[in-house]
Amino acid sequence: MIKEEFATQLTVRRIRWSEPEFLPIVNADELSLQRILRNLVDNALKYGGDQLSEIEIDYRNHDKSHILSVRDDGVGLQVEESKGIFSLFKRKKTSNGIEGTGLGLAIVKEIAEQHGGKVWCEPGCQKGTTFYVSIAKHLEVAPNQEIKDFAHVQ
Repeated sequence: MIKEEFATQLTVRRIRWSEPEFLPIVNADELSLQRILRNLVDNALKYGGDQLSEIEIDYRNHDKSHILSVRDDGVGLQVEESKGIFSLFKRKKTSNGIEGTGLGLAIVKEIAEQHGGKVWCEPGCQKGTTFYVSIAKHLEVAPNQEIKDFAHVQ
């Protein structure tokens, strides 16, 4: 679904998209997971620069959590720039002239924490960045929520 949302940009800019053949069922809020991926892919497209040629979605199984990642081979972040990037209204110094409010990564962080997880990034050695989001495998539903509010997301 996220790939389809960005299909025009991916095609026009000739950006290669890759994702795992198999994604497990993740018991979590479907709209929230879509929002996480949408924000991370949108950031890759906005901040990746003209040399951006690939966006890769990946999944790792961890003991207590599902770990989703979005990697790009664009301009990337410097280690100094990655500090505090998940705070409200925090943007790269080089993002002048690029539309955005600085809320996207703060929203990703909040959603991850609501799902018993966390978010972090690793700048690439030469270029690009990988953002990771963990989601707890055994989420508890609040007493006032019905289980139907949580969807199986693939």
